[in-house]
Amino acid sequence: MNRMKKALGLALILTLTLVLALAPAAAQDVPTLTVGFAQEPDSMNGFYTSMAFAQWANDLVQASLWDIADTLESVPVLVDEIPSVENGGISEDYMTYTIKLKPGLMWSDGTPLTSDDLVFTFQMVMDPANNMLQASSIRDALVSVEAVDETTFTLTFNSPKPFPEDMAGSPGLSTILPAHIFRPVYESEGSIEFADENQDPTVFSGPYVLSEWRRGESMTFEANPNYIVGQPQIGRVIIRFFPDTDTQYAALEAGQLDFVPNISEGDKPRIAGFEGVSQLTVFGGYIESLWLNVRTEEAPRAGHPALQDLRVRQAIRYALNRQAISDDLLAGTVSPTDSIYAGSPFEDPNLGVTPHDAAAAVALLDEAGWVDSNGDGVRDKDGVELMLRYSTTNAGWRNNIQAVVQQQLAQVGVGTILEAYPASEFFGAWANNGINAVGEYDIAQYANNTALTNPANVTVYEALNCEQIPGESNPGGQNFTGFCSPEMDAFAQTTLTSLDAAERLDAAYGIQAIMKEQAPLINLFPRGDNYAYVTARFAETPRVGSGVGNQWFDILNWQLSG
Repeated sequence: MNRMKKALGLALILTLTLVLALAPAAAQDVPTLTVGFAQEPDSMNGFYTSMAFAQWANDLVQASLWDIADTLESVPVLVDEIPSVENGGISEDYMTYTIKLKPGLMWSDGTPLTSDDLVFTFQMVMDPANNMLQASSIRDALVSVEAVDETTFTLTFNSPKPFPEDMAGSPGLSTILPAHIFRPVYESEGSIEFADENQDPTVFSGPYVLSEWRRGESMTFEANPNYIVGQPQIGRVIIRFFPDTDTQYAALEAGQLDFVPNISEGDKPRIAGFEGVSQLTVFGGYIESLWLNVRTEEAPRAGHPALQDLRVRQAIRYALNRQAISDDLLAGTVSPTDSIYAGSPFEDPNLGVTPHDAAAAVALLDEAGWVDSNGDGVRDKDGVELMLRYSTTNAGWRNNIQAVVQQQLAQVGVGTILEAYPASEFFGAWANNGINAVGEYDIAQYANNTALTNPANVTVYEALNCEQIPGESNPGGQNFTGFCSPEMDAFAQTTLTSLDAAERLDAAYGIQAIMKEQAPLINLFPRGDNYAYVTARFAETPRVGSGVGNQWFDILNWQLSG
């Protein structure tokens, strides 16, 4: 009997050992793409995040009506045809869209995805009680949304909307909400802002489903069997989070990562030295900028009083040697610009670029009454030191720029206190005391997306719009600077609604002139969307889409080698 027990015990041990030995191999049978993210998503609902990394994670699991390809062309996803005047999907006056979904769409849990989900989504956008961070331009423009049948719905606007991608495609509509999940929350709470599904989603419409989220470590995504567009050839995607770019790039060089998005211009030369690693760049429409907090005492967290003076803002721009930043930190790969439309067809070629001119900066600061009266090297006025809180994320390349900017401003007597925060804290929502949202800064450095397929510039019509200044009564507002120009808002409205291409372009030029003159932000340089990948892991170069919400537009066709 004892011998039998020993034999059974040995057999059990051998069996368990065999199972454990085979488990990794079984997992490896699923083609797996390992991606490195420098920031962990703060929300898995695209309406409640200002973070590009969060949007990229969302786009793996939430499908759009249509995406934008690397060629800047629209690519149907949940629709067979993108609405236009020619196909009858847009009325002659551009105020009504009729959008038809593909038949047979399903959510990942098997529930049909119908026009009811789209109607509910647009209704949620329209209700300010939801405090959404994104899609405010849709909310302000939309009069009604109605279901025609299970696959057809209509949108009616209060003015012409010549660019359907901004109202219903991936650049505009961040997420399509599953009505059967969110409606009960809305009916009981009066808002979906704090729905569990925003942080721990369970139902998906995109090519993948989120199967595991280890906070602070990784996310694992598995192919969605109910995705009507098709099955991805890569069955599993694992996103790993890295506290700093040095660790991330070490993992890439060691072959522990297959793909890394959001490579900074300054890191491109470094990665070029990695054996077996390739890079690709697409037009992204991002511009790295210094955003100035010009909020007054009437707003929470007012900026430094010096920033209310146009002369001080202009002096800061003159003090910056932006080309030196490019040459010394970014291998000369970018050039300074004063245009928020830089790199797009809507950039004013005659705008010019403010040169580095320390003498001009000193003259403006003197004129504004900011002088170094106590000899400590920092200018002051009426007992207030010109010491500015300069905040950004804890990305190493941004912190390097911070150090150089600090030195350049110090040369004209402007002091800075450097602050760096985790991206989730820096880009957090008003309700979570996000640094930008509540105005806990004087200078904030980050990139915002700009014009992509048309001159309606989201940085202008949302991030600098008078009605978008956040506060207790407007916690979802996106204008964190507090800058307000009714004239620029009027130009922005023209870019959004005019049916005359020449008039839209003139308005875009007007916007650029106002921003150069008023300096609510100081552009450092335009950024492409840069990616790195391990060459041998891919059967061919992956196609990556342009813009925040289109990175994975072609992921169904990505293939891994071996």
